[in-house]
Amino acid sequence: MIVIQSRASGELVWRDEVLRTNHFKAYMTAKAKARLTGRVYRLVDRDGVVLEQIIH
Repeated sequence: MIVIQSRASGELVWRDEVLRTNHFKAYMTAKAKARLTGRVYRLVDRDGVVLEQIIH
């Protein structure tokens, strides 16, 4: 499972948003959300390791 987290550019705390079953699905979801909202997204695995950060 991959957790998608987000934050606005002025925020310091990451917020959990949604879970996806694999990296590709998580990436596509986060990329779409970043484009729509302007927020910064990142993908985190179940061990808490940041896999990728997505900026619109």
